[in-house]
Amino acid sequence: MLRDLSPEVTDHLLSTQFFGRLGCAADGQVLVLPVTYLYDGQAIYGQTREGAKTRLLRQNPAVCFEVDELCSPSYWRSVVVQGVYEELQGDERLYAEQQLGPGRVAPRSATTDTYGAAIPPAPAVVYRIRILSKTGRSESKDEA
Repeated sequence: MLRDLSPEVTDHLLSTQFFGRLGCAADGQVLVLPVTYLYDGQAIYGQTREGAKTRLLRQNPAVCFEVDELCSPSYWRSVVVQGVYEELQGDERLYAEQQLGPGRVAPRSATTDTYGAAIPPAPAVVYRIRILSKTGRSESKDEA
């Protein structure tokens, strides 16, 4: 049976998961990308590196964020968030970095130039998704 999730269950699902999908679009390009995140009850926080995702998000900060909990093909729960992407600086960035902790930090992969010299990794982009709306749905074939 398909059902809407209550606001409490929707918040619980966002709070207990750590992996979601971020959807963004600009210049005729649409991306849906996996991200690790933290939900603090008010907003979604994450870190990433410069790239196609940050370029699109800066052009069009309207985003969709989705989280799933899958138990079987006939038993699942899902939350979809509509929101606005914001890059964080100063105290807000520090708060987000502390909340995210080391397990949710964008990896710092080493790169080299054409001569083999190490190039320092680009600094992480720390962001918040300001939530405009959120909805949750579930399905369970076992219910009467």
